[in-house]
This record gives sequence, C-alpha cells and structure tokens, in this order.
Amino acid sequence: MVAAVLFFCSTINYADRTSITALFPLLKADLGYSDVALGALGSVFLWCYALASPLAGFWGDRVSRGRLIVGSLATWSFVMVLTGLVSAPWQLLAMRGALGLVEAMYLPAALALVSEYHGQSTRASAMGVVALGNFIGMVLGGSLAGYLGEFYGWRTPLMVLGVAGLLLAAVVWFLLPARRGPEALLSPPSSAAVSFPRAASQLLRIPSFLVVGAAGVLTAIGTWIFINWLPLYFQENLSMTLATAGFFGSSVVSLSSAAGQAAGGLLSDRVARGGAHRRMLLQALLIACAAPLLLAFVLTRNHYAILTALVLYSFLRGGADLNLLPLMTDLAGPNRSSTAVGLTNMANNLTGGLGVFIAGYLKAGFGLEGVFAGLAAILALDAVMLYTGYRLFLRDDLRAAGATAAS
Repeated sequence: MVAAVLFFCSTINYADRTSITALFPLLKADLGYSDVALGALGSVFLWCYALASPLAGFWGDRVSRGRLIVGSLATWSFVMVLTGLVSAPWQLLAMRGALGLVEAMYLPAALALVSEYHGQSTRASAMGVVALGNFIGMVLGGSLAGYLGEFYGWRTPLMVLGVAGLLLAAVVWFLLPARRGPEALLSPPSSAAVSFPRAASQLLRIPSFLVVGAAGVLTAIGTWIFINWLPLYFQENLSMTLATAGFFGSSVVSLSSAAGQAAGGLLSDRVARGGAHRRMLLQALLIACAAPLLLAFVLTRNHYAILTALVLYSFLRGGADLNLLPLMTDLAGPNRSSTAVGLTNMANNLTGGLGVFIAGYLKAGFGLEGVFAGLAAILALDAVMLYTGYRLFLRDDLRAAGATAAS
C-alpha cells in the first residue's frame, strides 16, 4: 500500500516539476525568455529545492512521514495553480522557487517511509515502484503540457496539474500510515533520532556515504540537463511540434529509465542476497556501460541512432540509480534515513541546477548535442569513483552500520 500510494504521489510530483520544460517555446514568445533565462527557471527550482532539503530531512525523521507527505503534496499543488495565474517573468521565477521549497518536503519522507516497511530483500524493488512514478510523471507532465499548451496556452496545463494534485492529496490523507513501520520499530535503541547537526556529522564521517552522495551529484547533473533541455533539442533539431517535442522530450528518457529501474530494482535485490555491498559494484558497472552511449550526439547525425543511444543510456542509468537509495538507507539506519536523503538531495539539486544553467550558457557555443555528449566524461568519473568506494570502504562501513544481507 505504501509503495502504491507513493507511486501516484511521485507521478504528480515529477509532472509538476518538469511540465514547464515542454512550454519553453511559449514562454519565449509570451514572456520574452532567452535561453539563459529558461535555464534560470530550472536552476531556481533546483536551488530552492536544495536549500529546503536538509530541513525536509530533519522533519522527516521527527514527525509523521505520512502526514508530511500529504502536506507537501497539497501545498505544491496550490503553488502550481498560482503559477498559472502569473503575469510577469519575475513572478514565474518566484513561483518556481516556491515550488522547489515545498516539493523538497516530499522525497526524504517518502523514501524513508518505504524503508520503514521494506527490508533488504524488497527495498530496492519497492523504491523502484516509487521511482517509476517519477518517470511516468515526467512523461505525463511533458505530454499534457505540450498538448494543452499548443491549443490553450501555457497557463492551462499548470493549473490542471495543480487541481489534480489537490484532489490526490485529499485521497492520500486516508491511505498513508501516520505511524512508524515495522523496519523502523526493529531498529536498536541506539539509533534513535538525534539532532540534525549530530546526524549530519555522523553521516559525513562515513566514507561510503560520501561516495554514494558524490555519485548522486554526478548523476543529477546529467539527469536535470536532459529533463530541462531535451524537449527544446527535439523541437529545434528534429523540427517537432510543441506537443510532439513535449511527448518525446519526456518519454524517450523517462520510459526507458522506468524500464531500467523496474529491472534494476529486481536485479539489485537479487545481487544484494550475496551482500549489500554488491549493489555499488552493480551500479558502477551499469554506469560504465551507459557513459559511451552519449557520444552518439556528436559522432552521428542519424536521428534514429541518437534516439537508440539515448534509450539504451537511460535504461542502463535507470538501473544503476536504483542501487543508490538502498545503500544510503543501509548506511544511515532507519532513524537517519530521511536526514540522509535530505542532505544528498541538497547536493544533487544544487549541482543539478548549476548544470542546467551552464547548459543554457553553453548552448550557443557547443549546441545541445555538444552539451549532452560532454556528460559522458562526468559519468565515466562516476563509475570510477563508485568502483573505488566498493573496493576500499563499503564492506567495512556496512558492517559498522549493522547492515546485513537478506537470505
């Protein structure tokens, strides 16, 4: 029930945050946004999201996670409705910042709630169900925004999504548990919640947690650059209509990533039967295979070859990503898991927002195809770092955290 409900929450969460990318051409025409200003829209959201994430993690370890999720869902949906009413460029920028602040409250609590109800044998699979909602949301948001935007203007899809979120919040209130789950109740007394500075200090002294966090940062740079710029790439380079670019710009990456995460969650749980440390090795191998595929953007002009490479890249990277969160919760323990997600969310979105902004700046000189190909080097570094962490730190850190493999 927890995983199923959070699937729908994640769907509307990612639909709301990504739908605006399909509307970039309309914002250029109506509000006079430049490419750099469009990049700033994505960056402001991510930076505000990042700044609020540590507080979200702190609250998620101390209040009812179910109630925090409902409150965040209702508030960000209201912000979406208000976004459809803005009349000036600075107002839209402010609403994107507000959306980042309130959406940040969702993910740390949601993933920690999953870890309360799922042990080592099903945790990655359950998180895969929740993550599937992220990708369905990106497809839904981009497609709906592109279609409604083309016929009714850029305001309509934002307001429709906001109203849908408010209705969902009313239903979710009755479905999510207000109490802690069985995995959290089984945690030893010594793992009881501590102050945020102490919890953060403890986590930052774990070498493998730093490796996992850094891997998330490098992955986030590529993820958010694609989310923000792929619809515009399809419209400018493949001459697609607004609705078609919105659909393909969200679906090509999202659906293949969703398939990768569905398969990756099952594979990760299977690999972890031989030891939780094997998740990091699996992640390193998948990312190493995904990185070279991005070179297709500069090695060929064939659109079918580029789309094929993009699908394969997204599938492999999606499968790799499913190993991050189970490792993080293993290293953090049940009563610091929300804080751990909050800290890593902050780092991911600060750097992701910077990547989106820099991509808008580099677009004029290198083109979006050059920006996308450059991400291969970042992913190669990611794979090397993960393998190093696997060899040097992970087993000792998991042993110290008391994580055991399910058999």
